[in-house]
Parts: sequence; C-alpha cells; structure tokens
Amino acid sequence: MAIELFSLPTELIWRILSILAPRDICRCAITCRAFWNMIQNSVRIQYQLELYAQGFTKTTTMDSIGVSREMSSLKRSTSLWRSGLHLNTVLEERLMTSTFPEHPSLRWLRFGMKRGLLWMLVQGGLFIRDYNTNTNLSRTWAIHDLSSQHRPNFLTVDPLQDLVVIVSLPGIVTVTDTEQDYHAFWVECRSASSQHPHPDSACASLECKHTFDICGVYHVDLIGEPAIYGDYIFVFYYIENKSYKRASATFMQAIDWRKGYVKSHLFPDYYQQGSQHQFYVVDQRTIVVIGSSFITVHTLQDIDGSLRPRLTYLLPKCHHSSFPFMFVHASPSFSGTAPHADLMPGYVPSLESQIVVLELISCPRTLSIILVIDTVIFSGTALQSETHVKIPWSDWGPQYTCCFPHDPCYQISVFGSKMAYTLPRDHSPEPGQRLEKLSAAGHFYIHIWDFNKRVIARSGNFYNPDSPDPFIRKPGRVVQSCFDEEIISNHPYTATVCRAPFLTRGLRKLFLEQDRLILTSVRPGTVDIQVLSPVQMDVGSDFTH
Repeated sequence: MAIELFSLPTELIWRILSILAPRDICRCAITCRAFWNMIQNSVRIQYQLELYAQGFTKTTTMDSIGVSREMSSLKRSTSLWRSGLHLNTVLEERLMTSTFPEHPSLRWLRFGMKRGLLWMLVQGGLFIRDYNTNTNLSRTWAIHDLSSQHRPNFLTVDPLQDLVVIVSLPGIVTVTDTEQDYHAFWVECRSASSQHPHPDSACASLECKHTFDICGVYHVDLIGEPAIYGDYIFVFYYIENKSYKRASATFMQAIDWRKGYVKSHLFPDYYQQGSQHQFYVVDQRTIVVIGSSFITVHTLQDIDGSLRPRLTYLLPKCHHSSFPFMFVHASPSFSGTAPHADLMPGYVPSLESQIVVLELISCPRTLSIILVIDTVIFSGTALQSETHVKIPWSDWGPQYTCCFPHDPCYQISVFGSKMAYTLPRDHSPEPGQRLEKLSAAGHFYIHIWDFNKRVIARSGNFYNPDSPDPFIRKPGRVVQSCFDEEIISNHPYTATVCRAPFLTRGLRKLFLEQDRLILTSVRPGTVDIQVLSPVQMDVGSDFTH
C-alpha cells in the first residue's frame, strides 16, 4: 500500500496526510524515510503539527476558519525573527532608582519579565511596568510596604496572577528539642495591584516549619528565589549546622498558596554544596536539580506525596574539579489562572518546543560553556520508572543538547525554543568558535537562535542569501580541553542577527519574548529600559505555497 500511495502526486499525498490527526501523522513519519521526507517538506503539515504541539487540538482538517486563523497567527509569529532583521524601538523609558532608601536585607537590582510585564527590585522599591497596550498595571511599591509583619529577604513576582511572593528568613534557628517542628521562614502572598494580601490566597502569611535531627544552632538560607508555577510556590533552601560549619541537607517547601497547604521535602543526595545546586521547575509535578556533573529529574505526585528521583543525566567529566558557577535560563511559567485575560499570550510554548540553557562558568573563566538542552528529556514515560536510572552523557548528550563556547559577559534570555544572545560581532560564529569579550565601552549585537526542529525543517537544508529564512548552522566540536570526552552535537539550529549595534555600557539584563525584546541598562541612579520589536513581514494566508 505504501508503494501505491507514493505513486500518487505529491500534492495529493500531502492532502491525504493533512486529513489525519496529528498523532497519526507523527506515527506515519517514523515508519520510513519516504514518509519522513514527505511530511517534513510540507509547510502546511509542519504548521499543523506545530499547532498541535502548542495545544490546539482541533487541527485534523484545515477547513476550519478558527484553525486557519491560528495558523496565520503562528506563521506570523515565526516569521518575525528573520535573517538580517531590523528592530523597531517601541518605547524608551528612564526610571530613577533613588526613589526610596535602600533596604539592607534585599539584594539590590533584580529583574523579572513575563508577557510584557517587567518587575524590578531596585534600591528599596518594587517597580512593575506594563509594556502592553493596557498599561494600567504599572505601579510602584516601597519596600517597607511589602511585608506587614516580617523583614523581607527574598521576593519574586508573577504579574499574570497579580501575585507577589515574599519570603522572610529568621537567619538563625536554635534547636533544643528534635521532637518538635521549628519555624524556618514566612511566605506571604500579596496582590501586586492592591498591595494587600492576595484575595485568592487562603492565608495572608504562611509559616514554613522544619524538623531537625540534631540539637544545635542552625543557619537557614534560600537557594535562589522562590519559583511560582500556577497554584504552587516552591522554595528551595539548605540548613547549615553552625557547630560543624557545613550544610547538612537541601530541602524544598512546596506550597499550595490558594489552599494554604505547606509540605517540606528532603533532597537526600545533596549535601555540603547545597548553595551550588540550581533548581528548575518544569511543572507542578517535575523538579530538576542541576549540579556540576549531573542533572537529576524528580517527580512529586502531589504536595503530600514523596519527592522521588527518577532519572539522572550525567554531564561530561571535566579536567578541572567542576564548574563553580551555574545559571539556568528557561521560559517563564504561564500556568495558572490570570486575572487579566487579555494578558495571556495566544502562543504559549509547549514542552515539545522548549529549551533550557545551562550556563556553566569555570575557573578560570576561559573554559566557560553553555549547554542548550531539549526539555523533552524532562517528560515521558521514563519518568514513571520505579528505579532511579543514571544515564551517561554518551547516551543522551549528543542527541538532546548543543554545546557552545561562552563568556560570562554575554547575556542570555530564553523564550520557548529561542535563545537571545549578545555577541560582539554582527554575524554568526563559526562552529566551536570562541569570541572575544564584550567591550565595556563598545557595542554588541543581538543574535536569535532557534532550536525548534519543525522551524528548522521549514527553513530548508541550504542557505540562500536572498531568502528571509534564518541561516541554519550546527554547533560542531567544542572546548575539547575542558572535558575528558569529546563534545560533539550535529543538531542544527537557525541563527538570526539584528544588524543594528547596541551600546554595551550599563547593559544589565536582556529579555526575549515572542514578539519583542527588552533591554535594561543600569547607570548610577537610573535604569534605562528599551522595548524593541522586529519589523513585521507580510506573510499572507495561503499555506499551500
């Protein structure tokens, strides 16, 4: 039957395949090379599969006006970041950072971004700026208004849920009785718009308690800022016994902030270097712990259930001891009910088309790298295995990662399968090429790299300088002197660069979203904010061409 099918005209085969459900199309694609090529070469089918990956399930036929509209929107969004793109300046703003006196217990100058809503913690003030068409959500807080009862130490914001999470640590806990629970820290859920307790939160202030195994004096500190995923807040922390001068364990408090339920979970395998581990929340059930030599995926059945390690992906071994500094870059979570429906994106990256960028900074820093990891390894039936499985780098790294040389002065931002990268040149580096540092008094260029396999398939397998399609590249061999084993990846990615240079001076943070870039530059007393969008192209609505 396959031979008879392929005897038909290509356009008719595409039409037959497009009638199938997306899951059936995927099953056809893996049966043989002929089906694979047929499906890959149809732009219409590729967009159908991409829509399915984004959660639009009614894509069995292209006759639906609604689906056609979504396809048009998707095609327009994917056509924004083209080769040699130009950026429009949508808005420029300068904020004064001396509005409030500096608060000593909060870190100075921190940023966050979600769907056009930027929040900054700057010198005693919390600034929330709305860069959408509706700007009613812009507001300013004084730090002393953040917490009514406790001294705030950590803070994070989810603007789409109108939620501000504040963590207040006691610092020192004296344990005299191991039979009872001791206060570890407070978590408050406030409304960003009213500054009052969040109306959907069961409690204005949630107490997180901890049980200690040995009497003594302990220091409690957080690992990074709290993570918000829908109804859950995850707070990662470690305890240090002051008598032994070492971290005794790493823990997580899982909080259902709408119901007011709190549960402590132990990470049993991470001792002594608790502050050096990074934590990434994939969803309410999947927590990833990243160390200098491993990535371990844990599952949490529910808040009351156990936290179980399922898979450990081993990173390649280094000649030197480890990478002492690690940073995780990933898309923000869009889970949860937003009070402002107009702010929810029409295009939310699914797990099938997302990446996580792991920034590994060595000492000396000349050996720093970035690993671009396909998040598909954090999902699937393998996570349900009853035994903890360790997977060597050779069995997963070449298939699911791309590795690049890196310098810590380069800025990274991730949205879905795309990564924005600040580099000192206006052209894509050669495979494995290490570039010079950004000059403090010079310029940088913004590169957009996309690792979405379907986008790459649509772009073709060759580079036409007259075509607006992104340039397809491969990472190649990288930094052999760092590792005991060879790091090679043949996975292609599309590389786009904005031709206009930007001043390096003051650059503090770069944010990439679906249809915009936001640059923040810090100077004494001020923060300059620049909102940029790619020049849009007319994409049309005929998907058969």
